[in-house]
Amino acid sequence: MSKYKASGVFESMGFALNGILVTLKSQLNFRVEVLIAFMGFWLALYLRFTYVELAIFVFTVALMLFAEMMNTVIEFVIDAYFGNKYSVLAKMGKDICAGAVYLTSFLSVIIGFLLFAPKIYSILVFKFR
Repeated sequence: MSKYKASGVFESMGFALNGILVTLKSQLNFRVEVLIAFMGFWLALYLRFTYVELAIFVFTVALMLFAEMMNTVIEFVIDAYFGNKYSVLAKMGKDICAGAVYLTSFLSVIIGFLLFAPKIYSILVFKFR
């Protein structure tokens, strides 16, 4: 048995939660994204999103947080491999990962706009008529 192998489901869940905590502690962007996600979730509830709209919102948030966590993993692995020394290949790898996060965040903003804008617009139009 490997020293890294979990002995059960609950131990595996503990490792997963620890990974989330490590990401929260070490990555400012992740903390900001989690805060924005919670605010967006409460706004979605206030705006009475349908189940489908809420599912799209939650999936988009999960995709964004997943991308940020994968970026963090790859950066840690690259730093460990290159011993925190500069390398053109390390820079390229990190830049590509950052680009993937940027692409995901851009997609998230577009989806957020498509979900929230019509609801906010209808409230503003109704309120000022």
